[in-house]
Amino acid sequence: MARAGSPNRPRIHGAYHPVAGWAVAAGVTIAVMNRVDAHTHLFPPSQRDARAEIAGRDHTFGEMYGTPEAKMATLAELLAALDAAGIQHAVAAGFAFTNERDIEEQNSYLLEARRCARGRVAALATVNPASPGWERLARKALDLGAAGFGELRPHNQGWDPLGPAGRALGGLARDAGAVLLWHVSEPVGHGYPGKEGGISPVELCRVATEFSQVKMVGAHLGGGLAYYLQMPEVKAAIENVYFDTAAVTLLYDDQSVARLVDLAGPGRVIFGSDYPLLSPRRQLQRLLGQLPGDVAKQVCGGNAERLFRITTTHD
Repeated sequence: MARAGSPNRPRIHGAYHPVAGWAVAAGVTIAVMNRVDAHTHLFPPSQRDARAEIAGRDHTFGEMYGTPEAKMATLAELLAALDAAGIQHAVAAGFAFTNERDIEEQNSYLLEARRCARGRVAALATVNPASPGWERLARKALDLGAAGFGELRPHNQGWDPLGPAGRALGGLARDAGAVLLWHVSEPVGHGYPGKEGGISPVELCRVATEFSQVKMVGAHLGGGLAYYLQMPEVKAAIENVYFDTAAVTLLYDDQSVARLVDLAGPGRVIFGSDYPLLSPRRQLQRLLGQLPGDVAKQVCGGNAERLFRITTTHD
């Protein structure tokens, strides 16, 4: 099995992967030059300070962030975590607020963070298609450089991903070339704050099939959707869906990402830590220790660079 070396140049030793069967040549050193954490969350300091007030008007926010123990990160904290992990770039989302004022405040911060980070952070804007006038805010965010929308939680916000609101969002994303990041929960297993309210694997399959020109990311290993890629008709129908590894260590066993790569292919799996919930450094080291170097180079950076159109500058 591959084993992580130094933070910048992991050394891949000769091994045979017991799940996917990847052969890795002994003595080969492969540099994963461009690392991207493609699933992180940011909040403006003002929203962190007002968490109790916001929790009083947004039930899902209160469930997930209502207590001071729930981590909420700013841009400065994200950049420090990236530096500590040896990660060059991140994709930052916010939270699926229901209130338009909260959405505007968060999007302003995300897009300002994108600007201030000087290419290190790509921003995903928050939208609520159940809110009147949501398209104005969505188009404004795209005009200011948002790479897409997410993390989408339609059932928490009160809209149907397969109904008129979902189709309007899909059409906007298609026309703008925007990426959609969906919160996808596994339909079985233990409960936890924020598990419910996103999109089911079945819904994601149907949405992705209807909007086959839209690039989509199924967060949290897509809630198990990748298993059905073994069905030829499903594999052909959802070639536009990528799968991220956010919070994988809280949900699945140590071989889950390797199995996902085997099912979906190394070009459709994207490293994401779910920062600040989990440490980007520890999550990255874990993957570098499990995946062969050429696969890790795609999963831990290359795929996200292409998907989110991240421009990397080499030192």
